[in-house]
Amino acid sequence: MHSGSSDSAFDPKLIPVFLHEDPWNLLRLYHVYRLILSGALMVALVLQYGNVRLGQHDPDLFKWLVGVYLVVAVISNLTSYFQWPDLPVQNNLYILFDIAILLGVIYSSGGVETGYGILLLIPILLPHINGKPNHVSLVLGACTSLALIGLQVYLQAQHVSSQMGIMQSGLVALFIFLISWLSTRWMRKAAAMANLAQRRGIDLANLSQLNQSIIDKLESGIVVVEGSGVIRHMNQAAWDMLGQPGNWRSKPLNQFAPELNTHLEHWLHKISPRMSSFDIRHQNTTELRARFSQLGTQAKRATLISLEDTTEQREKLQSVKLASLGQLTASIAHEIRNPLGAISHAAQLMGESQNLDKADTRLLQIIQSNARRMNLTIESVLNLSRKKHPNRERLALKLWLHEFSKDFIQQNKLRSDQIELFIEPADTVIEFDPAHLHQVVWNLCRNAYKYAHENPVNLQLDLQGGNPSHTRDIMLNIMDNGRGIPEEQRQRLFEPFFTTSTQGTGLGLFMARELCLSNGATLEYIPLPLGGSCFRIVFGRSR
Repeated sequence: MHSGSSDSAFDPKLIPVFLHEDPWNLLRLYHVYRLILSGALMVALVLQYGNVRLGQHDPDLFKWLVGVYLVVAVISNLTSYFQWPDLPVQNNLYILFDIAILLGVIYSSGGVETGYGILLLIPILLPHINGKPNHVSLVLGACTSLALIGLQVYLQAQHVSSQMGIMQSGLVALFIFLISWLSTRWMRKAAAMANLAQRRGIDLANLSQLNQSIIDKLESGIVVVEGSGVIRHMNQAAWDMLGQPGNWRSKPLNQFAPELNTHLEHWLHKISPRMSSFDIRHQNTTELRARFSQLGTQAKRATLISLEDTTEQREKLQSVKLASLGQLTASIAHEIRNPLGAISHAAQLMGESQNLDKADTRLLQIIQSNARRMNLTIESVLNLSRKKHPNRERLALKLWLHEFSKDFIQQNKLRSDQIELFIEPADTVIEFDPAHLHQVVWNLCRNAYKYAHENPVNLQLDLQGGNPSHTRDIMLNIMDNGRGIPEEQRQRLFEPFFTTSTQGTGLGLFMARELCLSNGATLEYIPLPLGGSCFRIVFGRSR
């Protein structure tokens, strides 16, 4: 917000410090000055220090004035401490008292030639102690100047002072008046700037609060990171996306989001002011899209990170995908499955003929084998399209896997030592549809049994899972000791109908991943350094 008025441009350094101070503290400071001044006059009087002309014109009056000044200085310190009477009363009372005392001191010492006239400047400026511009100081300055000149004229009439004293008193009076006039004008401008600064401060505070409220209510996550990598600000959405980190203020981003910090450092090293975006996975579950943009100058560079959770977009895409698949499968069931059934039935009838030679029998076997394979593919696609909304339940992961491994060993005639189970902590609980979880894990283990090793006798499966200390996510690793999957095949691993086997449909891993996604989990392949494969299921957080 900008204002067109001339007072919009000001230097805050020009605002006096005392405008921000408590007036009572300033008044107490002045009383300390009065106490020191009265004490110094009393000591100089008692000791008759040097050539100081103290009370040479009227010693008795001087002694009486200094004594009264010292007593009043002590009393004023007490009254300011207890703040009674109120500030305006004390301020005005002590101003008039000090001017009267100091004029008396000048008179009893023989006029302005003694050099004490300059002491009148301090009480003249005292009305500004409350920080409010007024004309009191100007009026006091004018009256004090006239009184000083009149006092000097009287002393000259009594032949106490010389003609030069009149000139000195005039100069001192002029100086006092100019100082009071300038201080009044300066205080008026200073007070105006202070008021403007206060209004601007209120406006900035309100604007900052408004911006904070808007940012906190955004669905997109906002994180501001300083050039040193320390988090300056994070809104509610970003806090949720990053796993609700505790005590994140002024902490390094790397401590809470290592992958995000890696992309940020890579972007910063490019030294490009343009906005860039990256897709990341936070703590193996949350898929985020991060956009980076630079804030501030190169010297004091900060980075604005905008985060979007792509999970919802992924779910919408999944719904569209399944809807399209449903339409496709309806056509498949009508246009392909019925003719395929007729082909299979005709081949079966031909196989019952007694007049077939070996070549015809082999051809019939090929027909029947491929018909069964095609029917299996169609059945898999139909099952995928008919996939119901998952009925998620709370499952004790270790207990469930124990029952699963016994069933898998029995069905595939494996030894009990060929499947190892390790879950830490042992009481790990997940939320998943039991039927879907069984289908996913069975498919992954069956793939390991079929493809991972030439001899199933040597197959070794390790099912390791739980909640690692470095993450809040629960995961399950299904590892085998096979050859692993070649790198050129990994990119297409979860594509539908992609298979390297003549007996498979290429839908197993695709369906496994889709079932994981529908249950709020992810499925990914991780090659093992010493050979073998690892399929990792990262479960969604419990509700």
